[in-house]
Amino acid sequence: MPIATPLSDRLGIPHPVLLAPMAGVPGGAPTAAVSGAGGLGPLGGGYGEAEWLDRELALLQGSRSGVGFITWSLARRPQLLAGAPAFLRPTPEPSEPA
Repeated sequence: MPIATPLSDRLGIPHPVLLAPMAGVPGGAPTAAVSGAGGLGPLGGGYGEAEWLDRELALLQGSRSGVGFITWSLARRPQLLAGAPAFLRPTPEPSEPA
């Protein structure tokens, strides 16, 4: 049974459950599992290891997920953003009140 909250409505997910994107700790499998169960599982992009990020992003195909990066890591390796958008979908606007 979905649990509707302003957060779940805004994110377009059935349950207000979010996985923290902790720098490489929750990889693609737990991220996809949280998203598959109706929450939002952001992948922890961490410190910018491109091979790890590519491998873990591949596990997210078809799931509603995000990627969290450490800001200074992106400043050093902005090319890491190039691989992430292919796996991500934009968040829909919240539905109008009935």
